Amino acid sequence: MSFCRARFVPSTALWLAVAATAAHADGSTTPAGSVAVFGADPARATVIAAHAEEVRLAAYSQLLGESQPRPWAERCAIHVHATAAAFAAAVGGPPAASRGATSLEFSGERVVSRRIDVMGDGSETIPDALAHELVHVVLADHFTAAAPPRWADEGLAILFDAAGKQAGHEADFRTARERGLAFTASDLLTLDLYPDDVRRQRVFYGQSAALVRWLIARRDAATFIRFVADLQKGDAGSAFERHYDLDMEAVFDSAWKEVPPIQSLSFSISR
Repeated sequence: MSFCRARFVPSTALWLAVAATAAHADGSTTPAGSVAVFGADPARATVIAAHAEEVRLAAYSQLLGESQPRPWAERCAIHVHATAAAFAAAVGGPPAASRGATSLEFSGERVVSRRIDVMGDGSETIPDALAHELVHVVLADHFTAAAPPRWADEGLAILFDAAGKQAGHEADFRTARERGLAFTASDLLTLDLYPDDVRRQRVFYGQSAALVRWLIARRDAATFIRFVADLQKGDAGSAFERHYDLDMEAVFDSAWKEVPPIQSLSFSISR
């Protein structure tokens, strides 16, 4: 699971403070590019930074149609944590079982600070939550006026997770449907905060990914991004009709029945 924290800060003075801190922070790598890695040895940090840039480019291209996005002037700080205690202390206590968190700061409609915290305790060199969290950061560049709906933000990020993680989310949602525990259309589309209960969190992630995948499969990612922009205006029913020629309630009756398992649509990232 991931935990996305967004803080909208109007003060331009904040950008100056963030830039000065990043320039003097101990333990970061300083490669040319859009990220700086903290908390890993130099060899591992180099691999993580290279993979992060690869994911960043893929997300821009496959979700936003930008094949050559500009590097981030305010680089994304990626903090790798060796223990759950260190991770929790850094992010302020995210939902249980979370392995990644994203924090964003804005000056007006401009992103002025990007931070990702990930657990780095596994056997793999690249933290398992990194790609997921980077998608949140990329989407923030596009949706600057307001954050995308929680279900859309998480559903898109899940499409960049490893196949095994995606399959786990699918299984959680399939079980919830069988037991009549899935979210209603109204509840899922208007959910602003993560569910407190861990079991409901699992349903939320699985159902969000399934709905995002189904809508992208009906058209394409570009249509979905435009649809999400319309959702931010507050009329979900009109947005479904305009972009998909569908009634919102009909979507929730059919979305889970018309597509193969969750791995049928995902975005590939080479490693």
